[in-house]
Amino acid sequence: MTTSRDRVGTFSTREDVPTPAFDQDRAEKAIRELLLACGEDPDREGLLETPARVARAYAELFAGLYTEPDSVLDKTFDESHDELILVTDIPMYSTCVPHGQPVDAVGGPRAAQDIRVGDPLWTLVDGRRVRTSVIGVTAKRSRELVEVSTSAGVFTVTGDHPLATPHGWAEAKDVAGSHVEWTGIAAPARELVTAGAPGHDADWLLRHGFARDEHTTTLGQSQWVRVESVRAVAGEATVYSLTCDPHPTFLIGGHLTHNCEHHLVPFHGHAHVGYIPNEKGNVTGLSKLARLVDLYAKRPQVQERLTSQVADALVRKLQPRGVIVVIEAEHLCMAMRGIRKPGARTTTSALRGLLKSSPSTRAEAIQLINGRSR
Repeated sequence: MTTSRDRVGTFSTREDVPTPAFDQDRAEKAIRELLLACGEDPDREGLLETPARVARAYAELFAGLYTEPDSVLDKTFDESHDELILVTDIPMYSTCVPHGQPVDAVGGPRAAQDIRVGDPLWTLVDGRRVRTSVIGVTAKRSRELVEVSTSAGVFTVTGDHPLATPHGWAEAKDVAGSHVEWTGIAAPARELVTAGAPGHDADWLLRHGFARDEHTTTLGQSQWVRVESVRAVAGEATVYSLTCDPHPTFLIGGHLTHNCEHHLVPFHGHAHVGYIPNEKGNVTGLSKLARLVDLYAKRPQVQERLTSQVADALVRKLQPRGVIVVIEAEHLCMAMRGIRKPGARTTTSALRGLLKSSPSTRAEAIQLINGRSR
């Protein structure tokens, strides 16, 4: 049996934030409990080594939490290259994150228990109301509920449910006295609001699988509304998780929320990553692109966020004139459970700079990706 000294992990951009680490001993105990919950005997001969093996597998699956992904792009070379660089068919796998709670469906609010696969829901993207679709529904019992009262309405969620605030995502139990993003009637366009830079909060990352400071918005059809109070709700209730595509966020009474719990079931496929170097011709090693995808993938993820994170990292570190990231993946939560549709694939893309603004440049990159097998 390994001990807690065998924890793995190494990154934080703030000195006051604990370094994320994988606790092998704790993971093994959890796997033993899971086997018992399934009616198995973890002490029988065939399962004696299973807790240790599964724990090591999760350490690898979540390895991206323990290394700063952007650091792989620290070293660049001046090759004076000013044309598209494209690496295709990078194998990747990650874990998917479902959604939950009462939501704003297209056509009017509907109770969570009435939501079905295929139903369209409303969400906000850069302050604009857009549609997303339900591709999976699960339910569980919870005692940790809170009632959030804002100047725009009242809603009930789990205490750890992420809400969009001016300073990034925050758990519902902690937003009293703050503001959250809300949409009702169309509001005038406002300035770009970017989350304040709380850095990498290890505990938050391990619970939610995404950075607290990744939320930005233009508030085009939304606004900040004050949170008047947050109070605990007594008793136990059924809460629903709704997996949505193409956007993982959703609205509760007009308030923007994020995924709150994980299936921890892999999705796998290929990533295609390309960029046009800046005027100085700075490039990075081709293997670094594959490593970047790997590190962002190896954490609790949604495919949409993974695609954007890889693109934004390239913009931050290389300052290229254009970036394209396309990911094609099969989600095992759709193949193994829920709607059980093996073989269904999801494609997401993120375009930046010239590859977003220039139709001809974008068409060239897409043609190269689509024609790679010929």
